[in-house]
Amino acid sequence: MTYCSKCGKELTEGADYCVHCGTRVGGSSFDWRRERDWERHWRHERREKDGWWGAVTAFGFLIILGLTISRYPDVFTLLGVYLQSWGTHGYPILPGFALGQVIIFLLVAGGVWGLVAACLRFGFTDSFARPMRNIVGALFSLYLASEFTRFYAGEIRGSGLAIAFFVGLAVVVIANGVIAYLVPRHFWRGDRQYG
Repeated sequence: MTYCSKCGKELTEGADYCVHCGTRVGGSSFDWRRERDWERHWRHERREKDGWWGAVTAFGFLIILGLTISRYPDVFTLLGVYLQSWGTHGYPILPGFALGQVIIFLLVAGGVWGLVAACLRFGFTDSFARPMRNIVGALFSLYLASEFTRFYAGEIRGSGLAIAFFVGLAVVVIANGVIAYLVPRHFWRGDRQYG
C-alpha cells in the first residue's frame, strides 16, 4: 500500500499520479486514459463544490429578500403603485422615494452579501475567476446604490442616473472580459493547474 507524498492519501495500485491532488507519483510512460479519468474525477468534484456554493449564494439572497420584506412591509403595494404609474404616464418612470429606498436597501444588502460570498468562496474552494466576477457584480450593486442615493438626494437628475448605470454596466462587461481572458479559473496546486 502506497501513499501520495504530497497529500498523504492512499494511491491506487500502479497509479502514475494521485487522483486526489494530481501529483505525479511514478511510472515513466504517460497514459492518456488515466489522464482523462483523473480530469473526469476532478471535474465531477468541481461541479459538486460549485453547486454547493451556488446554493449558499442563493440562500443568502433569499434571506436578503426576507429582510427587505420585513423592513418594508408595504413593498408590494409600492411596487403595484409604481407599475400602475407606467400606465398613467404611458412609459416607465423612475420609482418614487419610498420605492427607491427599498431598491437602495436591496442593492446595498446584495452587494455586501456578494462580497462576503466571494471571500468565502476564495477561502473554501480553489475557485479563482468566479469569485472575482462575483466581486465585480457586488461592486456594481454598491455603485448603483450610491448613484440612486445621489439621485434621491437631488445631486443628479434621471438622465445622470441612466448615464451612470450604462457607464457602470460597461465597466462590468470590460472587467468580466478581462477576468475571462487573463485570470485562471482555479488556483494552481503543485505542478498542475486546476481548471
